[in-house]
Amino acid sequence: MSTWSNQQRVCATCRYWSGRREMDFSAIFFTAKDEKGRCNGPIGSFRMVDMNHGASCSFWEVFR
Repeated sequence: MSTWSNQQRVCATCRYWSGRREMDFSAIFFTAKDEKGRCNGPIGSFRMVDMNHGASCSFWEVFR
């Protein structure tokens, strides 16, 4: 498990990542519970690929 802030552009903090995660009440810190999760991003991203929680791409958007 790794903890990331919402300023870090990694899959664990992205709105498109479907891995399990926990966040604090203010959605600033995210803890990835899964090593990998499927990307559900738009066409051109890593759509439908199992991505590591620390990976990233140019289609990253913060999870809210």
